[in-house]
Amino acid sequence: MDEQKQNWLGKARDYKAYSLVLFAVSAFLYIGTLIPEAIDATKRPLVIGGVFVLMLASIIFSHRANTYLRKLDNEQ
Repeated sequence: MDEQKQNWLGKARDYKAYSLVLFAVSAFLYIGTLIPEAIDATKRPLVIGGVFVLMLASIIFSHRANTYLRKLDNEQ
């Protein structure tokens, strides 16, 4: 495997790991919003916004990982 393919494979793995970590953090925060009295009602929209941003970043990183995996498939 040449250096370019190893670079793409490393990036795909990294982006997939970022995606999974961001998804786990967003799920943890979302579950926290479901617990009564865990978060003030005034702060709940801020936390929901944070969950949305984390989920969006997770989707973007997952898409980037798939892009690099497709590049690897096309080169083989």
